[in-house]
Amino acid sequence: MPKQSKTYIKILEASLPLFAAFGYKGVAMRDIANTVGITAAALYNHFPNKEALYFKALEYAFDAQVAGLAAMLASAETPRQRLAAFIEFWVETFGSDVILRALLQREMTDGDETRLKLLVRHVFFPVYEEVEEFIHSLSPQHDPLMLFISMAGLVMYHFETAPLRKFLPDFKPSHDEHATVINHVTSLLIQALSIP
Repeated sequence: MPKQSKTYIKILEASLPLFAAFGYKGVAMRDIANTVGITAAALYNHFPNKEALYFKALEYAFDAQVAGLAAMLASAETPRQRLAAFIEFWVETFGSDVILRALLQREMTDGDETRLKLLVRHVFFPVYEEVEEFIHSLSPQHDPLMLFISMAGLVMYHFETAPLRKFLPDFKPSHDEHATVINHVTSLLIQALSIP
């Protein structure tokens, strides 16, 4: 994303928690303008409509993580290290960014095809494009997209179930630690995919 004005960035940052809390349909442009402290007309000077703002906000929320993923994978030397870096990326992204996680869950629940297609293009495709070759190299006999979704799902579900997990038998507080999730998911995949 090219360098933008402070107001532009403030709009993106203010809109994300609103969209996460109330959904795309539940947020009006005037709500965002009021939160930022600008007029609706000033908001429209930056974004032509709510859809454009919504997807720029998602891009903004995810851009730094995707850039970090490329660096993490580039610094890893072995397949195990690259797998651990990829799992760490998902854990840190979804474990630390409650707003992004809430936005993704809300969109998957709402099921609006237009927004889902744009969400894939702006959020999932850049990550998938970054790791597709790596995932295929881990296990050439598996469909890379299915493996990508399975890996992401293994991580995301840990955070989606966090509120109820503490009431299950054998729960330990360490189950909520990022390092525990990274090690658990990585070791499962190493064993399941027979990664040397």
